[in-house]
Amino acid sequence: MMNQFEFQIPTKLYFGPKKEEEVGQILSSYGAKNVLIVIGKSSVIKSGLLNRVSKSLENENITYYILAGVRANPTFDLVIEGKNLAKQHNVDFILAIGGGSVIDTAKCIGVNALYDGNIRDFNYHVVAPTQTLPVGVILTISAAGSEMSNSCVIQDDVMNKKMGFNSEIIRPVFAIEDPELTYSVSKEQTAYGVVDILMHTLERYFSDSDKYELADEIALGLIKHVVDVGLIAYNELENYEARAKLMLASSISHSGFTSIGKKYTMPVHQLEHAVSGRFPKIAHGLGLAILFPAWAKEYLPYESKKLAKLGRYVFELEGKDNEVAEKCINRFSKYFKKLGMPSRLSEVGISEQQILELVDIVSQKGERIIYHRSHPLDVKVMYDIFSRVK
Repeated sequence: MMNQFEFQIPTKLYFGPKKEEEVGQILSSYGAKNVLIVIGKSSVIKSGLLNRVSKSLENENITYYILAGVRANPTFDLVIEGKNLAKQHNVDFILAIGGGSVIDTAKCIGVNALYDGNIRDFNYHVVAPTQTLPVGVILTISAAGSEMSNSCVIQDDVMNKKMGFNSEIIRPVFAIEDPELTYSVSKEQTAYGVVDILMHTLERYFSDSDKYELADEIALGLIKHVVDVGLIAYNELENYEARAKLMLASSISHSGFTSIGKKYTMPVHQLEHAVSGRFPKIAHGLGLAILFPAWAKEYLPYESKKLAKLGRYVFELEGKDNEVAEKCINRFSKYFKKLGMPSRLSEVGISEQQILELVDIVSQKGERIIYHRSHPLDVKVMYDIFSRVK
């Protein structure tokens, strides 16, 4: 039986070339007067995008302040700086210009600007947020899907781990998506994004389902779509149609739409967060590309029917369920290789001893088990998955 649920995506999407030049009018329509702009390190400045956005805000007499320096795997130190800026200048709106790291930083600033407790409380689930400054987004990379999601993940450099929380109040109120803004994204970063988009839906697909699950059919369509257009975008960086389709898929994949009516867990994401949390220089998408085939092989005996259905739909494979399921895993491994992804943890400098450390992080020193209906991820299963790709 389909689960009871409530579902709403309040994020208004402005999609198309040069839509970012309307940001001043868009912010004005929300009553914004004092805006905190959150950006990465330099690309938004070098490309001239920040200058265009600034002019648009100035035309609407909107005062703005800039917080720069968000890195991949964003950290709490910049959240603290952003909170202080927001309080000092009586900020009433936050505008994130960038990808998932910038957006998650903006979300974390938004809830903490109206909260007097510890900056880590929401991410460590000490309390749940009840209010936030509104957040808008100008998206510059198709990957994390944070522009429409209810999630926020921040890296804790003190503890060497990533911590995230989900809340409906942190979904951005609007997202501006101009596919041309992603033309400057490198092949490497495009590949990481493709993997992340795929995994947001693959993990939802593999969660518990009824025999006839609408969300699964939606998920299969999106996965096939991203497999097709992702490779085109990777090989043709200024292919507008591929970039546009990838951008929209990014937003839909992590919005909750591909799991509507389902309860889901994301075990591969949780395994990977240990990797890039402990080793922040390892890109999230890269870690996912290594770990998904390992997870799938571990769960082949339990997920053969779903793997087979996936293989038939996405790769047009034929044969018995077990055969098609195994072929499906191999096809994803080959696909990730076409995107230039490594297939072993040793290729990114992770040793056998460090695998034990990763298991310790994910399992919280053996105290935590990740749900699966027939094969829960305990310490042994976690170790087996990491060891498959050591």
